Amino acid sequence: KIIRQSNVTERSLVTTCRCGVINIVQNTSIIKKLNKILKPVIYFLFPEIKNENKIVNLISMNMISNICGIGNAATPAGLKAMEKMQEINRNKKKLSNSMMMLIVLNTTSIQIIPTTVLAIRSALESSNPSNIIIPIWISTIVGTTVGIISMKILIKYNYKIKIK
Repeated sequence: KIIRQSNVTERSLVTTCRCGVINIVQNTSIIKKLNKILKPVIYFLFPEIKNENKIVNLISMNMISNICGIGNAATPAGLKAMEKMQEINRNKKKLSNSMMMLIVLNTTSIQIIPTTVLAIRSALESSNPSNIIIPIWISTIVGTTVGIISMKILIKYNYKIKIK
């Protein structure tokens, strides 16, 4: 089936609105509240950046956008966070552990609202476009958990090798 032009326009409009909402959220106290909720998780995942509030805010916005299924809004925050992490990176020729963790989180990203998949299934006139939500929750949670555990193991293993 061919996706109708109106569906493409509707999806573009929805994405634009969501990106606008993310920009508004960034400039309000909502981001402070969300950051406060996410800070313990971010500090666990990114111990190298505990004193870098700007980077923590960017990673927080990236994570929130991905969780809400707004990958288009997550990308600029993720790129800016990587840029800022590179500025504080001691070895400019290698990725820091935090940079690698951000790549893993962006690749696996838990999605509570998988907007792209729902939009495509709706556009293709699926009889029940939302019946994929629970399998998406399970697969993204498992994928993200495995990614985080793998990164933490590799970081520890790499650290032990450096000490020897």
